[in-house]
Amino acid sequence: MIEILKKMFEGIPDKSTIVLEEKCSDCGTVTIIEITATSGGYGLQGGALFKSSTGIYIDKCHSCYKASPKIDDNKKTVSWIKQK
Repeated sequence: MIEILKKMFEGIPDKSTIVLEEKCSDCGTVTIIEITATSGGYGLQGGALFKSSTGIYIDKCHSCYKASPKIDDNKKTVSWIKQK
């Protein structure tokens, strides 16, 4: 996950924050995740990002992540990170 975030920031070096908008893999609501580069890595606000065992990146809204901080690799939801 760190590598994909690093590549995203390298691709747009003038941005200090990247905003992703996707549907939550659990409840389906639109999730807006703000990612900021920090001295220790990356900070995420608004949700969580995961890389499934199949290599697909999916997200969860804050509420669903709080209720269940793991992903279900058997779900058919296919999500791809879109930069906004």
